[in-house]
Amino acid sequence: MARIRVPNARLRALMEETDWTQGGLARAVNAVAAEAGTVLRYDRTTVAHWLAGSHPMPRVQPLACEALSRRCGRVITAEEAGFAGQDPVVPAQLAPSEGGGLVGLLHELSGSVPYRPARTRPASRALGSGRVTGAARTPSTRHSASLFFTRTLQAQGGGFARGTLRTYLAEAVAGQLRGARGRARQERYAEASQLALVLGRMYADDLRNGEAQHCYLTARELAVTAGNRELAVIALRTLSSQAYGLGYLRIADETARAAVSTARDTPHAVRAFAQAQLAVTAASRGERGEALRALSEAESGVGHGEAGRHPFESYARADFEFQRGEALLALREAAEAVPAFEYALAARTPDDRRGAALTRLRLADVLLPLGRVDETRALERELRDDGDGLRSAAVTRRKQELRRALLRFCGGRSASPLLVPGDSATRWTPALRANRRPSQVDQGEEERLG
Repeated sequence: MARIRVPNARLRALMEETDWTQGGLARAVNAVAAEAGTVLRYDRTTVAHWLAGSHPMPRVQPLACEALSRRCGRVITAEEAGFAGQDPVVPAQLAPSEGGGLVGLLHELSGSVPYRPARTRPASRALGSGRVTGAARTPSTRHSASLFFTRTLQAQGGGFARGTLRTYLAEAVAGQLRGARGRARQERYAEASQLALVLGRMYADDLRNGEAQHCYLTARELAVTAGNRELAVIALRTLSSQAYGLGYLRIADETARAAVSTARDTPHAVRAFAQAQLAVTAASRGERGEALRALSEAESGVGHGEAGRHPFESYARADFEFQRGEALLALREAAEAVPAFEYALAARTPDDRRGAALTRLRLADVLLPLGRVDETRALERELRDDGDGLRSAAVTRRKQELRRALLRFCGGRSASPLLVPGDSATRWTPALRANRRPSQVDQGEEERLG
């Protein structure tokens, strides 16, 4: 017997409440999916089928619910939207005395996880409360797992060892959290926080921003449980960078300010890390004076001779110069941003292949609209020589965009030996502009402090 479909009255009511057309909802779902690293090309006919009684695929239901939640200003579950299947993933609460929250995190990352901007907004509870004391120092052993996986990310890209890190977190780290007491407990939670941050960066490098956000939020909770103010600051700052790159400027600015506020009494490098992000968000809001002051404060904490130091203990010159370039771009000073990006590229270490590739791509973003085509082509050739082989969706997508931008700039003529047959089938984003805000993974700063 054929299944009888029942029209979805709940979804229709939500669309009437939000004054959304079928095409409007389809475009919103596509946008949320893109933030989560999923390409959807839904249109009004897809939503018409939903209204007639069909249901989105299970992996799409959380994305549709997130789109509706943003429009309505409240959480919309799958049941409220009239969809069958699981509700959108809700992160498990971290149990302070055991590793259950970490296991829950890893379990939940197995499906589609939408990016939820509202979750990044700083919580009302005191971020600088006594629970985050700064007394628990960040683990600094030169052979720690966080150092190994950070260097793997830098050299190979986020898609290389992410599965290995997830397994290590689930089978080794989570077990170590259970029953830990005293200083050992603080150190183990701090290590788990570091690893969750690195895992989040790996997801972000694969354009899976929902999963990345989930990891960053968990890293912050682990840092609070450890009483480690430094790692709480790094998590907040990373959340701000992600929100900024995805276009949520107000949330990015609020979170950057929360990171700066929480960073009091932390090492100079951590304060510099937070100030550098505030410079970018302040610049994006037109606060030139505040942006320049934040850059000045950040530069005073940039490490000199940081080679060999633990990535969570120093703020590298290359990373700071990249942020300086971003702030100048946000202030619409593209020509002044070029030297900053060039300095950042020159300061990259040989094993930081991912950071160098993203810096070249960002520099190309700026040079091409300025008419400096030969320099842009040279950067593209360098990407072929040094950037190929990276398992980084961020680098791959940006290289494709650059090829198309060069082709368009040259009026459709072949612009580079890197153009290959079949590339034209790849979706191209609008023309690069010197003051364009990059996506979160485009931001390219190799986060030596997380």
